Amino acid sequence: MPQLAELEASWPALAHGDRVVHGDLRADNMVHDQARGVTFVDWAHATTGPACIDAASLAPQLILAGHTPADIARLLRDHPATASSPDTTTAFLAALTGHWHHNARKPAPPGAPGLRAYQHRAAGAGLALLIHRLS
Repeated sequence: MPQLAELEASWPALAHGDRVVHGDLRADNMVHDQARGVTFVDWAHATTGPACIDAASLAPQLILAGHTPADIARLLRDHPATASSPDTTTAFLAALTGHWHHNARKPAPPGAPGLRAYQHRAAGAGLALLIHRLS
């Protein structure tokens, strides 16, 4: 736990960059069209930041979809967007996992009955991924 807290605390100093990032990549923010491929939608959290953010934020979603944490850890290790900044990627994953873990313990907001259960699962996926990245 202390190592995860330290990683999470390091994130703000690493959060700077000049890439446009979606900031909330997951399956329900992607629309697949046979002719055009994948379109990313719901850009409410778009910002600028390091190139690794979108790949890193998608990684726990891939675990939730059934991929193994070990396979996703290897993907992040080798992907150009994340391989060039492993410390930033790991710090972001720690911060995102901490965010999900913290919010999963709050009462459900009106109109979003499944949100806290999702956040709990996402936090578990993020933690599983961090274990592989840190071992």
